[in-house]
Amino acid sequence: MNYRNNGNMNAYIELYEAAKALVEALDKGAEKLLPQDIVDVVKLHSKLAVGSAMIPVPGADVVAGAANIWGMYIRINSKIGLSVKENVIKTISSGVATNLASYAAMVGVGSAIKAIPGIGTITGTALIAASLYAITLCAGYVYLQALTLLAKRNGSNFNPSDISNAIDEVLKHKDVIRNFIKTAKKDYKKEENAEINSIT
Repeated sequence: MNYRNNGNMNAYIELYEAAKALVEALDKGAEKLLPQDIVDVVKLHSKLAVGSAMIPVPGADVVAGAANIWGMYIRINSKIGLSVKENVIKTISSGVATNLASYAAMVGVGSAIKAIPGIGTITGTALIAASLYAITLCAGYVYLQALTLLAKRNGSNFNPSDISNAIDEVLKHKDVIRNFIKTAKKDYKKEENAEINSIT
């Protein structure tokens, strides 16, 4: 398992490498499953997370973010042909979202600020958008790493009930998770600035 502690990493490169490792561990090459297909699912849901930041009701944005991660995990499972009960995925995604939120304190702060009419909603959305994006991207990374860990140990026939334990194992690498979220936030801000500059 490649747990690099590199503050200069690019989150997309790390995500692609995690997806590639999973495809190789599952021996899915012959089935034409491409790592980029998995990365695209994670990137899509990370962008959807930014949309949930715009929900004006404090707390509802965080709930929507967790539901988004749940949907992402279901799509990843569908891509790799893994059957896991929805209630198991809901529990896993909620646990991952809660754990990762502790690395991005701005989520709670941003959501609370939305209670202030007008400027609070704008400021809260700005604070929470990058954090929800980074948390979702990291949640995808963590899930891919956990599935790879299981596949390397047990091949493609691993027990889905072991996913939660594998995720806990991945989350023990706190420096890696912290750096990933920090880098993902920077990536988001670069993309956002590039979009603004292309409009003006």
